[in-house]
Amino acid sequence: MNNKVSQNEKIRLDALYEYFILDSSPEVAFDDLVFLAQQVMKTPITLINFVDANRQWFKAKVGLNVSEMPRDIGFDSLCVSHGKTLIIPDTLADDRFASNPVVISEPNVRFYVGIPLITPVGEAIGTLCAMDTVAREITSEQIKSLEAISRLVMQQLEIRKNLNNNVADIKTEYEKAKAALDESENIIKGFFDSAPMMMGIVELRENDILHICGNTAAATFLGLNPEAMQKRFVSDMGVSPQFISQWIDFYRQTELTQSSITFEYPYDTDDGSRWLKAKVSPIGNCSEDLPRFAYLLDDITQRKQGEEKLRWKQTLLRSMTSVSPLAFYVVENRTGNILYANQRFYEIWGIEDFKEQVETGNLLHSDIVEKCHELTKSKVPIFIKYCQPDSIEEDICEDEILLPDGRTIRRFSREIKNQDNQDFARLYMFENITNRKQRSHRLREQAALLDIASDGIIMRDLSHKILLWNKSAEVIYGWTEEEAINRNAYELLQPQVLLGDDEDIYQTVLEKGSWQGELKKVSKSGQKIIIESRWTLVRDENNEPKSILTVDTDITQRKEFEKQFLRAQRMESIGTLASGIAHDLNNVLSPILMSVQLLKNKNRDEKEIDLLEIMEKNAKRGANLVKQVLSFARGIEGDRTVIQVEELVWEMKQIVEQTFPKSILLNQEIQQGLWQISGDSTQLHQVLMNLCLNARDAMPNGGKLTITAENIIIDDNYAGMHLDAETGSYVVISVSDTGIGIAPDLLDRIFEPFFTTKEFGKGTGLGLSTVVGIIKGHNGFINVSSNLGQGTLFEVYLPAANTNVNRQIEKLQTPLGNGELILVVDDEPSVRDITLTSLEQHNYQAITANDGIEAVALYAQHQNKISAAIIDMMMPNMDGATTINTLHKMNPYLRTIAVSGLATNEQNIKHKSSKYTTFLPKPYTARELLTALHLVLT
Repeated sequence: MNNKVSQNEKIRLDALYEYFILDSSPEVAFDDLVFLAQQVMKTPITLINFVDANRQWFKAKVGLNVSEMPRDIGFDSLCVSHGKTLIIPDTLADDRFASNPVVISEPNVRFYVGIPLITPVGEAIGTLCAMDTVAREITSEQIKSLEAISRLVMQQLEIRKNLNNNVADIKTEYEKAKAALDESENIIKGFFDSAPMMMGIVELRENDILHICGNTAAATFLGLNPEAMQKRFVSDMGVSPQFISQWIDFYRQTELTQSSITFEYPYDTDDGSRWLKAKVSPIGNCSEDLPRFAYLLDDITQRKQGEEKLRWKQTLLRSMTSVSPLAFYVVENRTGNILYANQRFYEIWGIEDFKEQVETGNLLHSDIVEKCHELTKSKVPIFIKYCQPDSIEEDICEDEILLPDGRTIRRFSREIKNQDNQDFARLYMFENITNRKQRSHRLREQAALLDIASDGIIMRDLSHKILLWNKSAEVIYGWTEEEAINRNAYELLQPQVLLGDDEDIYQTVLEKGSWQGELKKVSKSGQKIIIESRWTLVRDENNEPKSILTVDTDITQRKEFEKQFLRAQRMESIGTLASGIAHDLNNVLSPILMSVQLLKNKNRDEKEIDLLEIMEKNAKRGANLVKQVLSFARGIEGDRTVIQVEELVWEMKQIVEQTFPKSILLNQEIQQGLWQISGDSTQLHQVLMNLCLNARDAMPNGGKLTITAENIIIDDNYAGMHLDAETGSYVVISVSDTGIGIAPDLLDRIFEPFFTTKEFGKGTGLGLSTVVGIIKGHNGFINVSSNLGQGTLFEVYLPAANTNVNRQIEKLQTPLGNGELILVVDDEPSVRDITLTSLEQHNYQAITANDGIEAVALYAQHQNKISAAIIDMMMPNMDGATTINTLHKMNPYLRTIAVSGLATNEQNIKHKSSKYTTFLPKPYTARELLTALHLVLT
């Protein structure tokens, strides 16, 4: 067939008139084809339509009462003019058809499909079309079926035409018609047999129904096969007389009206009760004497169950919305009709007078907007502006509006979708939150006061569940508010009474109403901190105990300074006592030595002389001890000269290499351009000797002894971390070993006179006391750090003597950052805070972590932003080495600075870590940190 359609209307109309089809009587063939098309599409309206010059005339129709309508109404004229299939899934969604009379009024067409009827010469004379009152889609199989039926329509037309034009060709045309009918029959039969819905043909016989034929679906429903249903009375199929009587009534009605009837009814089966939807239609022009009818059955049990559930939900919704403090308001998008508004809606806006008009449909959405706009004197339409989504991708909108009368209304809106997942209405909800906002504002003010307090403020209930946790508590303990709330305070903080007996604080608070004292607690990082804690019992309105308010002050640093101060006082007191004792001992030993000399000059036998020599030797030894005590007490002022530190270290290197066991390896590192110091070379030589001898004794099985000297400038940050340090330029001499180390509980006592960790008879306990006395006499100070099994590091800080040092310091330029983000990992809060401040003051950004586990988590979140990491080597949970290795697995190119107070850690870093990691010893100044950071980043 030639599908090219002529645009000449006259030629098209001539082709139509050749068939003499217009205003002809109904014909079974065309009626069957329309019925077949309806079964294919399952639509309420199906037509065979021929388009004349000014009208559309319906040769066969289902679901439409009129036989013709004007040409410019509907869609068939457009289908004919285009000459190809026209499909409109939703007429309301298409601007071309949204206002068409058949869309906005009866029959309210929402879906249309039209197949043009094309003549053999290519002229479109009409359509085979199907229409529905709801929007829908069409499958390719349905389109093919309609196209096949349209060809059958044209074949029927050709048959009529040929009968009229050439009687001689009746036989030929009959054969063609027969073939077409056979094809139609095959199509109908195929559809009939394979259709999922139940269908068949029946005949009325007095008070019974004779089942002529039925398809497979109908037979299966009744537990039969199609052959068993042919020519069989329904009463013989197990159907109750009640149902038979009802069906006969429906058949009589459709026979009387000559139109289809649809009804629903329940039907009991062995599997339970089912709901069926039935449609019965009379079969016109039937050759039989008795009337026959076609039926169509569909199982709608699921739909009915859904409707029942929907009705229950609607009832529940009405009950809920009637008591809900929320105001509900629903508007249909297309028409602006108000679908629902609860009582609270009218109350919240003060428009109760309009309720009846809304419920009767006399007011639309736009009317209500204007009414509320007038009543509230708002500057914007409160329902529309600011409560619509910004774009089609958004669906939900929420905000708050402040009304002139002082009320605050929370406003929420979202789209409501229909069963086809299309937006058809919008839901608005309103809530008066004025009181809540006022309470929230007061609570925020109170919370702000709590958060700016420097003390940790914690509220717990009587079972110790944490209810309140302010910002200072986060800083002190390391736990965030989210982590602490609802946790058990005892399990989280592990408090221990610092002074006095382990009294029951909880019981004391319940009995006396308060408690105050010092507690040892544990932070998130595992660090033990000292807290000055004040507990107060909070009672409810009935004066019953309700909760406990705790105010905690972190006094860890203060306690540390007190400890250093008490140590200094103790050392000063011991020095004063030692000075007095030494003076008296000198007075005692001097006559003894003089007497020994006189006695030796007299004639004595050999035995007596040996005894005198022993006495003289021990007296001299006592005098030497007195000298060391005086060195500790007064610092032994000697001749002060400008000293080259390199020479002191070189001399000590010679002594160590010549006298120390070969199992001890010596490593020496001297900074180029080392500054000079002012002091007594003999005394400083004694300092180095004592430190090296202690290192030797700490490595009985051998190890490494390292002596280093370098320049350092102590700034305010460093001085703030060390009680004895003052700002200025220093030379630091470090002596470190890889020996057995010193226990933490002994580390504070090693500088006390006569205290020693060596075996009895192997040490006087005055070596380190003398070292401290000499260093203090030189206005310096000493640091020590040690770990059991890893070694000890002594750092001696001596003021630089070079007069040009200060001018050199002024010329030094501290490198600045470029806004890079630095990860700082240290379990010491003071170190983290000082490092964070130094970085931020020099154009860096920084985030901090308490330990390695938190550092890895932070790096995973900010991996693309972090430029470098500063990591302490000695941390709980995950040490620095493990942390660095983990981070380098995540990013092998991450720049890392490892910091530690032990020199051994520097060697471990150099040995194990990547080329992107450098080492910075503790304590460090801001300049050292920034310089190291600048070098590692560049």
